[in-house]
Amino acid sequence: MWTRARIKQEARNGLRRFGYWMPLFVTFVAGILTGGITTGGTTTNSITTEYTAEYSGDLTPAGFFAFIDEFFGEFFYEIGAAFENIFSNPLIAMTTAFFVVLGFMIGLVVAFGWSAFVAGPVIVGKNRYFMEHRAFDSKFERLFWSFRSGRYMNVVKIMFWREVKIFLWSLLFVIPGIIKSYEYSMVPYILAENPQISSERAFELSKKMTKGEKWKIFVLDLSFIGWYIVGFLCCCVGMYFVEPYREATFAELYQVMREKAHGLGFSDYTELPGFFPEQR
Repeated sequence: MWTRARIKQEARNGLRRFGYWMPLFVTFVAGILTGGITTGGTTTNSITTEYTAEYSGDLTPAGFFAFIDEFFGEFFYEIGAAFENIFSNPLIAMTTAFFVVLGFMIGLVVAFGWSAFVAGPVIVGKNRYFMEHRAFDSKFERLFWSFRSGRYMNVVKIMFWREVKIFLWSLLFVIPGIIKSYEYSMVPYILAENPQISSERAFELSKKMTKGEKWKIFVLDLSFIGWYIVGFLCCCVGMYFVEPYREATFAELYQVMREKAHGLGFSDYTELPGFFPEQR
């Protein structure tokens, strides 16, 4: 019987034993490649400059709301005028609509391709890295392990099918999607251990591993909210520093789940052989 405290303690021990900075770099790069990191920026224009200058001397709430009202009113007026000019000409309107739809479709295809052929395999590689990091000093290149595993397309197929299943369950309402996301949460780890496994077997194993465990896994996930809040308050940068701790914790959780699979006899060391230095 595993406990949240024990799992997190083992994760901290592993990060102390084999280092924290490389796991931080791995999670940072993985976040960029999988869309887990977003960056924001600021833009300025003549409207912003004009109204900021007008209301910069009034720091009262009334002055602030007046600034917002005037700024957005003028902003949307200019946007509306621009669209009115464009769509007053049918040919220009049709051409614009065509390129908007074309751009949307191209963007959708690119996003789909990136998610399927890059993001999914990177997630599996990241899990491989953290499972190895439990026992020895793994290397950064393990993040791209799926691409050199010899079973790249199998990883792509199963990870894509996992996302599709979770999405379809989410259409039934949010709760079924959340439940299925935890039910299939072990699939990337199973692939990190055995990339040759079939799709049906990977989902079957994950389902059996998480049977009776989903609520505890959900609570374990929630236990990181406080850390993320603290990280957010530290100029948002601190959130990146939480990721290695979370990934190491879920690597420890998978270790418990695979021990459960071996102990209950629904898997063995032939199917889930473990993570060893000689496999690198």
